[in-house]
Amino acid sequence: MAQEYLFWAALFTLAAFAGLAASWWGRGRFVRGRRAVLAAAVFLSVGAAGGFFLREPVNARLAQTRLATASERAAEIFHTDGLLRALDQAEPERADRLRGRLTQALALATETEAPEVERRLRDEALREALGAAMARLPNASDEAAARLANALLAALTALADSDSLLCLGLLHPASVHDAALTDNALARLTAGARKDLEAALALTLASSVMRPQAAPWPQKADAALSDMFAEVLPAFQKTYGGPREVGALFEALADPEHARGVAPQTLCAFARDLLRALLRMPPEDRGPGLRRLLGAG
Repeated sequence: MAQEYLFWAALFTLAAFAGLAASWWGRGRFVRGRRAVLAAAVFLSVGAAGGFFLREPVNARLAQTRLATASERAAEIFHTDGLLRALDQAEPERADRLRGRLTQALALATETEAPEVERRLRDEALREALGAAMARLPNASDEAAARLANALLAALTALADSDSLLCLGLLHPASVHDAALTDNALARLTAGARKDLEAALALTLASSVMRPQAAPWPQKADAALSDMFAEVLPAFQKTYGGPREVGALFEALADPEHARGVAPQTLCAFARDLLRALLRMPPEDRGPGLRRLLGAG
């Protein structure tokens, strides 16, 4: 819009100067009064008519230029941002949709609005990456699983201190009903917690594509998880109630619908205790256990 205003302003200014020049050179001397006004008016009218007919092609050309510039900027962002690059490698269709929306938004944005457009895109990409990483976790590396568990634990701890309801957004990132909670939860993270989460998600996505692991063997991983649960179950029951209550918390972690029947602060605390227990598993069992349990959710 600003470029269109500049186009019209330049056109009318040029026409006005042309009219004044014509009034000067027409008789070898400067023509004053009505003749000068008439000459300027004629050139302004010609300029307005020309501008009317040239407006559409000029606007189309300007739009193409803005779109090309926005496309280059979007490509640069996806190339230089580690999380976006990993998302592009692992989930090209999701990344293409994000890149398309970013390109269109940048093409319509002013220079001062562009940073805010890019920030919103990174927020949306983080939510997309969280859901994608959980789905791809079974084929990620054991190191990625451990880093993601640590990042989630830190994020849940930070959210529990401010608003435990937002924990549901991190626990169920693929839930359509909890999408607003996920966005708010990610927006409330501290810079350090967000940076750690982004790095863990990028590693999870990249390792699931570049050097994919076989999904954990169910019998072996489940046996290791059963041993861990047997060890921590007395402490869990002491804190959260009997077997039925603890079982309900496990169901709430796996299913967003069950989560609505549990107090958010209780579910957030249980999720943190469970992540701590998983991270304390023997090194040979921790990675497969994390990939098996967290990836299933």
